[in-house]
Amino acid sequence: MATSSPPAQTTLLIGGSNGTATLCAILGDKSKPVNANHTLRVATRSSRRFLDGGRPRVWRCKEKKHLSDVISADFLPTRILTHVGSPDSVFVYGNDSNEKSNAFSEGNGSNSNDNTHTDLSQLEQAISGISSPDNGGIADIIVLACPVSAHLSLLRRIARAVYNLDARGLLGSSNRPPILIGSLYAAGGFDWMSRIAFFSERPEGFTRWKRPLGLFGLKAFPYLCKSLVVGEVSLHGRYPQLQVAVTPSNSYTRRHAQVLLDRVLQNATTGKSLEFLGLSSTEELGGDGTVGEESLVFQNQLGNGGLGHGGVDTANSARNAMMIAAQTHKQLKEAKEGSSSGAVAASMPPAMMSIAPPSNQLANAVPASPTLDMLLTQSLSDYADPSSALGFLTCTLNSTNQILHPCILVALFGEGGSNNSSNDDGTITWNPKIEGTPLPRFYADGAAKPLAGELITSIAGGEMYFVIDAVERLLSPRGYDPITALHGGEPVGRKLMNFLGNSPHELGERSGLTGMALRREWQSLFGRDGNEEAGMNGNGEEEEGGVGNAAGLIHRESMVAKCMSYALSHNSRLNAVLSPCIVDESSKPNEDGTIRLRPNTTTRFFTDDTQHGLCIYLGLAELLGFDLERDMKDTLYVVRRLQHWMKKEFVLPAGKANGNRKIVSSAKDVAETSAPQAFGIHSIQELRQFFRLDVFGEVHQARAEELLGRSGLVSRL
Repeated sequence: MATSSPPAQTTLLIGGSNGTATLCAILGDKSKPVNANHTLRVATRSSRRFLDGGRPRVWRCKEKKHLSDVISADFLPTRILTHVGSPDSVFVYGNDSNEKSNAFSEGNGSNSNDNTHTDLSQLEQAISGISSPDNGGIADIIVLACPVSAHLSLLRRIARAVYNLDARGLLGSSNRPPILIGSLYAAGGFDWMSRIAFFSERPEGFTRWKRPLGLFGLKAFPYLCKSLVVGEVSLHGRYPQLQVAVTPSNSYTRRHAQVLLDRVLQNATTGKSLEFLGLSSTEELGGDGTVGEESLVFQNQLGNGGLGHGGVDTANSARNAMMIAAQTHKQLKEAKEGSSSGAVAASMPPAMMSIAPPSNQLANAVPASPTLDMLLTQSLSDYADPSSALGFLTCTLNSTNQILHPCILVALFGEGGSNNSSNDDGTITWNPKIEGTPLPRFYADGAAKPLAGELITSIAGGEMYFVIDAVERLLSPRGYDPITALHGGEPVGRKLMNFLGNSPHELGERSGLTGMALRREWQSLFGRDGNEEAGMNGNGEEEEGGVGNAAGLIHRESMVAKCMSYALSHNSRLNAVLSPCIVDESSKPNEDGTIRLRPNTTTRFFTDDTQHGLCIYLGLAELLGFDLERDMKDTLYVVRRLQHWMKKEFVLPAGKANGNRKIVSSAKDVAETSAPQAFGIHSIQELRQFFRLDVFGEVHQARAEELLGRSGLVSRL
């Protein structure tokens, strides 16, 4: 029996990272049936890695398959898979001033999809498909596979390109599905960066997009990969969970994202599935279960031959998705209430979902009266957070890299010199002959040091928990836990911390910091007249004492630290990763083979996880009114140590904060971080206002006021 081919999809990868190379090898392997009809493009700043003799380079990926991605212990068996593939086309965007050249200048081929728009930049060509050597048309999904520190600059490039293409009508019509733009790793406030990028590049007079856009971001980078030779990449393992935030927050965008991302992430092959984050997530992830209801109807429909591979194309309007959600809600409600038709309805897909093949379908047919009656219904969670700001905040505040990397760096390179003194440049000694590796292994050697486990436990299991519990209480609707439900990043460690009574809610309560933050916010909103109700005295001070970080708050802290060091240093996915080092060449002639190493502060271990990781926590703690020297002391210690090696000032040095000088707000280089203060945000209220900005620069109020200004009523005034 012949199997149907997957629907057409065009994926654009932006960035020249190891992740891009990995996806080129896996998705570019046209011998695999799952990759049929999948056009893969790459847009990169440099041609060296992805062009070979003027043609797209073939990449070979050796994947180390583990018995389990959840527990990848080094004593468990593994096997090797090989993927070989290449992108269909490569675009080199370079500098903006030199971009406006045809893709063929890079030798991509001669069968151009040229629609005479020769003035388009390389990135505009990659997005629109115009003058592209492939036949993929407009990109369905644009994926940033790059370091967090590159998000803003790349989003600004994308914003310029799509603003121009949309103005010229080259992105398609408004009744087409949204073009998805997102990152495989949405740490560092990815949606914050999107707001800044599309605001800063917005043309004068722009109010709305002709073709809708959607934003997505994965909580954790799905691959642990490394390329040491051009054309070859090693995939040491895959992240066990695929959790994603999506905006706009509605069932249609989520379904559209699922279809596209399932293919990019090879979920049909690996057996994994996407989990959506935010208020609409499952109850296990802190939401109200909206996505669970949606999943039920989609699964039922797939079983009945309806919305299958071509689901997004066949149900190609948001209106159809709204009908689906409305009908599903009604059926589930009837089933729960035990109505006579409920049992049947709950087991069957909505009537409008019984879709005929695309050639026979009337996608925009007016629905029957009962469905039309509920056409505009939507879950309360989607209304409460339409841009899924809390879903993206979950990605920002529960990323494992920003927890692990800085602590291991300090443990590994912090042996020489006094803390932050002039002779402290992080230099250590290493003997490759004795140790058996050319450089220290980052996890196997660095995480094995007791200090690494102690810092990770103190920061990730204490200080960060104080922040996320208080932030969630102030920003989330009552009864939702979209951030704290995923504390710690990893599922195994999360279960251990919960079992020991070390959840964010418990630590926030034991420290008293969540209550303090709530009382402080009450006072900022209602002034001193509300002090009595808020639990403060007449001077606006807390009546009870004992608030703040203190020894003993984390149950079994010493045991947890030892478990952390052991687990990281014996993880088979991580044990091959070498430390980011620079070798002191003058030390090489040493007879016994000992060399001197210092940390390479230009790598993402520093540039991503310090200013776009730990600094966000410190900035939020300052907004919450924490005493950073007391409540965030180990986080401050790590950042101060790393910024000293980087020759930066993301936070004020010890002893420099006084009067109006705050540790984060007054730091010289705070604008290079993703702390809220870098965005001009200095209070929780200002953070709420910031989250109301559209992530793609649309000006909803201006559009409404324009219509109002042209109205007959206003013209009579």
